[in-house]
Amino acid sequence: MDKIVVIGASGHAKVVLEAIELNKKYEILGFIDTYKAIGDKLLGYEVLGQESFLKELAIKGVKKGIISIGDNWIRSIIYQKIIKLVPDFEFITVVHPSAIISPYATIGKGTVVLASGTVNADAVVGDFCIINTNANFGHDSIMQDFSSLAPGVTTGGAVFVGEYTAISIGATVLQNISIGKHTVIGAGAVVTSNVNAYMMSYGVPAKVIRNRKKGEGYLSSVSLDTQFKIKKIKTKEELNIYEKNVKAVYDSNPFYKVELLDTTDMNIHRLCYFVLNRDDTPIIIMPFYKRRITVDGVNTEYSDVISPYGYSGPLYNPDTIDEDSIKHFWKQVNIWYRKKNIISEFIRFSLNGNHIQYNGVLSPSLKNIKGNIIEKDVQWEKFKPKVRNNHRKAVQEELKLVMYRNSISQDIIKDFYDIYIQTMHRNNAHSQYFHYIDYFKNFIINNPESCMIAMIYKEDTPISTELILIDGSTLYSYLGGTLSDYFYTRPNDFLKIEVLNWAREHNFTHYVLGGGREDGDGLYKYKKSFFPNDEDAIYYIGKKIINQVVYENLVAQKCEGFKSDSIDEKVSDFFPLYRKYE
Repeated sequence: MDKIVVIGASGHAKVVLEAIELNKKYEILGFIDTYKAIGDKLLGYEVLGQESFLKELAIKGVKKGIISIGDNWIRSIIYQKIIKLVPDFEFITVVHPSAIISPYATIGKGTVVLASGTVNADAVVGDFCIINTNANFGHDSIMQDFSSLAPGVTTGGAVFVGEYTAISIGATVLQNISIGKHTVIGAGAVVTSNVNAYMMSYGVPAKVIRNRKKGEGYLSSVSLDTQFKIKKIKTKEELNIYEKNVKAVYDSNPFYKVELLDTTDMNIHRLCYFVLNRDDTPIIIMPFYKRRITVDGVNTEYSDVISPYGYSGPLYNPDTIDEDSIKHFWKQVNIWYRKKNIISEFIRFSLNGNHIQYNGVLSPSLKNIKGNIIEKDVQWEKFKPKVRNNHRKAVQEELKLVMYRNSISQDIIKDFYDIYIQTMHRNNAHSQYFHYIDYFKNFIINNPESCMIAMIYKEDTPISTELILIDGSTLYSYLGGTLSDYFYTRPNDFLKIEVLNWAREHNFTHYVLGGGREDGDGLYKYKKSFFPNDEDAIYYIGKKIINQVVYENLVAQKCEGFKSDSIDEKVSDFFPLYRKYE
């Protein structure tokens, strides 16, 4: 038997492969697929590689196969790629043994007729078409190249179906009807009159709903005009391009502003970002650091990926994004990882649900206090008694709050910074919390709509402060501090309550205080005392091992005492484990 490959390893590929097996005419070597890892299996057959692997197979004499991709336009794109790689590649025709094909019908190359499909007398089915399960193509009908009938479709006689046209599940097309190219007929529709090219039509009777674009997706909501790109940031100009992309995607989120990213030495940190475009407009963006992996101080060929510190992960507009686009984004990320020898990925997600559809291992991390801003008297009663008592003490000390927004002066930023840096030193804070004053100046000056400074004064002396970030109607407590000499005035509790009062008057709905150093510690309990009855927001982290074998080898080389059988097959508590002792 001739050896063949099946190009595409999705659900449609399963039924195509089954038809090939039942015919017992070809020996199936395996699958070719861009989106699957080499070695992945489908119905017992392995993924051999991507389209480029066909050149290697051709050298070995394997130059036959079938494209098993359901989407008509993608099927044509793959066809063009293949004939450029292997010009004399032979595309077989697959007909399920239970299909009924009239001896007077014509079936083109690369076409698939699946279980119980029927092609009647004098019907002509073009190249790379699909007659799916239980579909009936009437006598004297014509189906042009790269078109398809979904399961259960019935057409009358003398029907014309233009190229790249898809007739969806269970639709009926009456006799003598003409349907133009690049058109989609919706599931269950009854077509009683001609339908022009580039149309979307459905209903009983079918009506044209809207125009379609060439190549527009129809098996999912992910448009084929969608493009996935990886951008490196090495220069100020490239940083500006990143900023423009962020603004185009969802400008209100402050955590993706360039000033909050560590760009002081971009070449060393290798700051990059993924961007998913639709019709040349970015719809998803995600910054990340690509880190070279070393062993004994020597660079290896491998790298890993980690998100910037803080709330991160993919950024998109939750009001306009769809789940299929998010799934597509993560699928493209994985493909790039495999191409670039990325061994692992560690992602810190935001609190807005952007961990949904993540295709790695999700781990709930620290609980974050996210409080609802409600009616003043009700909110007051919900505070813990100690909070109310501390606020009363602060009022007796005649403390006052001033909220600085928009045009924040250099002097106010300096007052904020002096309190913040003293607090960091006093608490022996982790180095990641220490920033130079220019870090704050750059962010505050360049993003006046995304932040404000809350300052507590004792007489004319600033004693406690907080930099607050703004995301729509939500306030985020970011960084700040209090002078220890003024603890006795209880400025911390006073600041939180007065910020709530201010926020309520300005129509904000939520105040996020963050979490503790670990769940349930003193810092967490202090923050929770302001919103004891509100549900915490869970801060998720994502962990992904792209190459398990290399990951385990790196652990064995860099972590003495660890063996591959002692490593959890998915993730460990410290991740990636091979960096534990760096």
